[in-house]
Amino acid sequence: YITVKKFTIIAVILTLVIIVGGVFLVSRGQSSSKTNNYPLPTNPTYYWGDGCPHCKIVADFLSTWSKKDAIKIEKKGVWNNVANAKELQARYEYCKVPQSEIGVPLLFTPDGKCYSGDTSIIDYLKSLK
Repeated sequence: YITVKKFTIIAVILTLVIIVGGVFLVSRGQSSSKTNNYPLPTNPTYYWGDGCPHCKIVADFLSTWSKKDAIKIEKKGVWNNVANAKELQARYEYCKVPQSEIGVPLLFTPDGKCYSGDTSIIDYLKSLK
């Protein structure tokens, strides 16, 4: 019999597998020239997925971050939005990240740098003046 905790873990794992598979399938249909369809953003862009535990850590940080009103961050969910998932893929291609390392959370900066994972995103945001 499955407890609520086990069910939650299984649901998160299945969701991650579906998203990674979806991003892979979307990326197979794109040529590398499509990356240029997404200009560098004017503000940092944060890509996240609903139910992602690392995304929740970043979201919790952002909600209490002292600079949350001073620095605009565009937030884009990718798990239920095909256009945002394609953009996420293009950002990773721009940063030359291997297909096997693509996932959320990702912060893409106006200078074209990728910060992936809760720790590197939070460290980057803390360093902003």
